[in-house]
Amino acid sequence: MSAPSISSRGILLPGLVTAAQKVAEPAADRESQITDAQSNTLDTSLFPICIRHVAGRGRGFFATRDIQPGETVFSAMPLAWAISEDWMKNTCWWCFAYNSRRGHPIKAMDVDTTSSKSPRSFSNRYKGVFCSPECHHTAISAHGGQEKWDSYLALLAGMEYEIQQHSSRKPSSNKDQTRPGLCPSTIGLEPTLLSESGEKRLASNDVDADFDPDDLTDDQLEEWISAVWDTIEDHGLFSDYMPGSGERELTRLIANQLCLCDALSSDRGSDASAGGWRTEMVAKSAADRNIAPLEALFHVKSNETEVFRASIRHMQLGPTSLGGSVSAPATIAPIRLPWYLTPSLILQSSWSSSFQAAGGSYSLLSRAWKRAARRHKLGVLDHARFRGVYYREKANSFGIWDPPTDVLQPAVLAASNLGVSYDEREWVGFSIYPTAVYFNHSCAPNVSKTRHGRAMSFVSNRKVQRGEELFISYGSTTDAVSERRGRLCDHFFFECACERCIAESSVQLHTFGE
Repeated sequence: MSAPSISSRGILLPGLVTAAQKVAEPAADRESQITDAQSNTLDTSLFPICIRHVAGRGRGFFATRDIQPGETVFSAMPLAWAISEDWMKNTCWWCFAYNSRRGHPIKAMDVDTTSSKSPRSFSNRYKGVFCSPECHHTAISAHGGQEKWDSYLALLAGMEYEIQQHSSRKPSSNKDQTRPGLCPSTIGLEPTLLSESGEKRLASNDVDADFDPDDLTDDQLEEWISAVWDTIEDHGLFSDYMPGSGERELTRLIANQLCLCDALSSDRGSDASAGGWRTEMVAKSAADRNIAPLEALFHVKSNETEVFRASIRHMQLGPTSLGGSVSAPATIAPIRLPWYLTPSLILQSSWSSSFQAAGGSYSLLSRAWKRAARRHKLGVLDHARFRGVYYREKANSFGIWDPPTDVLQPAVLAASNLGVSYDEREWVGFSIYPTAVYFNHSCAPNVSKTRHGRAMSFVSNRKVQRGEELFISYGSTTDAVSERRGRLCDHFFFECACERCIAESSVQLHTFGE
């Protein structure tokens, strides 16, 4: 099964791996489309784009009229965000203002009010800051008031506490811990018998039954993945695995999203299931609200099964020297998956790496959640709720960069007087802009991104004809075609087939042939 040539995802910070989206047929998602007929009800002078399905590539933004160079075609506000651990004291938590020389003056948590033995004693461990009292007060209001803000801070502080505790913990020497992050006490516990096709449970003599994941529909594979997660949750698998800094930022973003849910769900207008409402939702300009509509995230398809399928394909790829590529892989022995699940089988399998990062993030968040819930009102957190956000946000996150512009061409960069190159910008965090995830990738994009505080603006960098698709770049485009494609394969599991890549690949092949 070949991966799509172009992903239908947003920007992903370097180091986080995702898959190209596997797209349902248009009829299966018709209620979530903005069709040309619907877009006719919009003022194209203010909203000159619509969403269409593209065969093999998901959904994309298309021009509904001719667009001139330098025209802002779309603006979006974030729904959730997380500041980098390295720049937490230098970046305003609300407006993303960055000061590399000195930290901002207002701390998210000014005073540690309790003793070291109190469940809230870690409240001052979170080092987030604000650049002004206005940003501080706006953030509290956006979270639904002081009580809910305190709950959110307690959750973030709980995560910091768990991270520090893990860093001071001695590594386990238990011989049963055969893979990083495994919990030795879970080895050999009772198995999970997965229901087959949702109808019957496997008999005891079927314990060796396995399957090729490509033989399952997405619904069937999702059922199997949920059973793996049941085992992970029930037996505390990956509880000793601490995610890397990139995954921890994603976990903070998820914490932000979950704590915002209550504050956002009560005032978000019309029925999210109505197709016409999507037109209204996506057409909202950045000036209409300071946080994106909550429902927008759940109009984005969860890509959990796509990530897992791509991860399995990636494990089976042979070396490039043998002719392997994402689009035409040279495979090793196919990876087959068991119907009969035990903790030890999961932990010792090659495919467990597909769950390790998410499992470690869930374990970290769960521990912090339980700690914060001792004193604060928090809802129930289970793996289904976590995954529902994780696999929507991971593949659709936009980097927060300083300077806050997406300058791709040397001539434009020289004229901008920013004094830095594209690769010299500082990454200070990332955020989810759920109404902007329909920009597909091209290495010759016709749209650039510029951030104004929290608002992300998408500006045409050349003339775009009516009916033409609008593209952004998923990273730097200054590298050679082989390097660009390699990075996209590593991070997004697709081999770019944009016009520029095809043309440059043809030149390379012609030159090599001579």
